[in-house]
Amino acid sequence: MDHIEKTPGFTLQHLRFLVIDEADRLVNQSYQNWIGRVMRAASAASAFDSCGDSGVNDNNKDGHSAVTRLETASDRTSFILDPITWRKGGMDGTSFDTNATNTASFVPAAVCQTVPLRKLLFSATLTKDPQKLASLGLVNPKHFDAHRLKVRTNNDSNNNMESQQRYSVPEHLSEFMVECTAQQKPLVLLALLLEQYQTNIRTHQPNGIIVVFTASLDSTHRLTRLLQILWESGGYGSASSVAEFSSALTQKQRGRLLRRCTGSVEDVTASKNRNNKKKKIQQQDHDQQHPISVVVCSDGMSRGMDIPSVSAVINYDVPGFAKTYVHRCGRTARAGRKGKAISVLKDGQVTKFFKMRELIDRPDRVNKMGVRKDLVQNIVPIYQSCMRSLRRVMQAENDGELDTIAPLTPQWLSISNPAKRVESTKLSKERRGDVSVSDDEISLTSSGSEYSSEEDSS
Repeated sequence: MDHIEKTPGFTLQHLRFLVIDEADRLVNQSYQNWIGRVMRAASAASAFDSCGDSGVNDNNKDGHSAVTRLETASDRTSFILDPITWRKGGMDGTSFDTNATNTASFVPAAVCQTVPLRKLLFSATLTKDPQKLASLGLVNPKHFDAHRLKVRTNNDSNNNMESQQRYSVPEHLSEFMVECTAQQKPLVLLALLLEQYQTNIRTHQPNGIIVVFTASLDSTHRLTRLLQILWESGGYGSASSVAEFSSALTQKQRGRLLRRCTGSVEDVTASKNRNNKKKKIQQQDHDQQHPISVVVCSDGMSRGMDIPSVSAVINYDVPGFAKTYVHRCGRTARAGRKGKAISVLKDGQVTKFFKMRELIDRPDRVNKMGVRKDLVQNIVPIYQSCMRSLRRVMQAENDGELDTIAPLTPQWLSISNPAKRVESTKLSKERRGDVSVSDDEISLTSSGSEYSSEEDSS
């Protein structure tokens, strides 16, 4: 939008293909009338709509400056323009004659050689509501559903059943659910993370990332801090292995986080300041030594983020809408890869979850699973100590003593304990294949835990 409004000579009048990702969000939120402004910029009509007899632009109806400033030629009978791409019907079913006087006269679009502006809309949950799609100015639109096309070719007998479901999830996605109480949720989550971490190692995905979704920004931050404390205090790795992705981060910080997730390295050669270059190199060394294993986020990351190494998605707070569930699951099992989606359900949420899941194809593919108590048995004795550390951290952030995005130093973590050394040794042996993991799966019970992100966000 900055180019359209501020860059001299920039034009979209020759645009032939307009690709819009996450189109359903675009039609539900105006984003400063983004689509309308782009459509006007791509239409030859917009250049004349915004000028008067003097050839000088006025502000358009939205209060924004016009896209193109027209200059009158020396003969005062024509405008100085680059060649125009004629759109059939423009934005309002008309075309324009540039050989007329300063005030553009309307001519039938049929006399002009028109170039269509093709709009390609993509979304996992694209709406079919004509009222919402009307803002996009579609002409004879065609709807393609890759999943439905594959279903029809594989099994025509299921067409009627499949048509009743509005959404679909990736074909290679495995879905599971875990039932627990609100007090058990943090330790259940930790057990699921450790089990998936070990699975990543066994399947030769040591850099596999697990994405945990919560219900709100506040829940995201609190759960991130708690997991950082549990991760370090239990000896499972560095606290920096657990990261938060939220609007609390600046664009630069979010970019660095995504680079850490994808393993890409920022080019620091262009930095002229020697101190800044040295600091960036040190930062890159730290990131490589402490790769991200867990990303905690709200639904801001459920769209548009393509991280190939995401091996699993965990819904710590279960979404209330099928559309949100589909987009969350879409962070894994991408481009034909395998992935896993696990939903942690509190008592009383199971019925509501399956009712929501019925709006998505194959609701019977969700399987129940248990959690492995042996993975977190070393953290249970110090769990209350970790909760006290969390309260200290949150209080320090409220008082301004600790920045909300600052890494946790040992002073904020639980006291050193034997479990840290034992578990570190165990994990290192598992990486070498010296220890076989028990297959025993039992329900986890934890007395005295009182943390639930949903309670915090209310």
